[in-house]
Amino acid sequence: MNFCGASDKGGYRTENQDSFDLGAVGGGVLAVVCDGMGGEVHGLLASDLAAGRFFAFARAALEASDGEHAGEILGQATDAANRKVYRLAERAEEYDGMGTTLVGGYFREGMAYFVNVGDSRAYRIAKDGILQITKDHSVVQEMIDRGEITQAQGRRHPGRRYITRAVGSDRFVKSDVFSVPIREGDRFLLCSDGLTKALEDAELHRVLLAEQDAETACQVLIREAIENDARDNVTAIVIYPKKGGAEHGK
Repeated sequence: MNFCGASDKGGYRTENQDSFDLGAVGGGVLAVVCDGMGGEVHGLLASDLAAGRFFAFARAALEASDGEHAGEILGQATDAANRKVYRLAERAEEYDGMGTTLVGGYFREGMAYFVNVGDSRAYRIAKDGILQITKDHSVVQEMIDRGEITQAQGRRHPGRRYITRAVGSDRFVKSDVFSVPIREGDRFLLCSDGLTKALEDAELHRVLLAEQDAETACQVLIREAIENDARDNVTAIVIYPKKGGAEHGK
């Protein structure tokens, strides 16, 4: 597999509150992106704690199970990340309101597994189109589901930054788990909303199809998001399952 992750604070924020982790695990590739909230310092702390705990838990469990039950393990890893952040927030008033989104993925032997909380996303990109695999936990998504606004209106809605679930905000968190087969030529993207609010799906599709290397694709996505006036931190992980290559991470 060829895979890469990259992150940038963007042109408007003083600090990057996004965190990610990525690497070869149990015969496959494990990835996670978190986008923190709760102020600059606490948002970064929440995302860093959650990403680190998710990756460590999932790596140990996936290696112990030889990659079996991957979807269930990703859900358990999200619970472990939630406990880590929530317990810290519970201990001191200064951490009140700290939390983070989370999207994780595991890619192995023709299958891709995903988990999400909040509005960080996972996509599958192929020649015939782009599929958003995860579903946002957000006020805007609930309005779309009720038919009150369209997807296009949602991109410009003033409430688009409000999420309805976050890792660490409550003692327990409900995550959603998905699985899709990996088809010949498929490419995958995990990202924070700083990317998806700056670039349309058609632009994500174009870049991922045009670039033949995951590292180059990451660099182009980040650069184009910033050039398109991204107003948040921007993080992207790109997975090309059918190509061999090096790993890159933060």
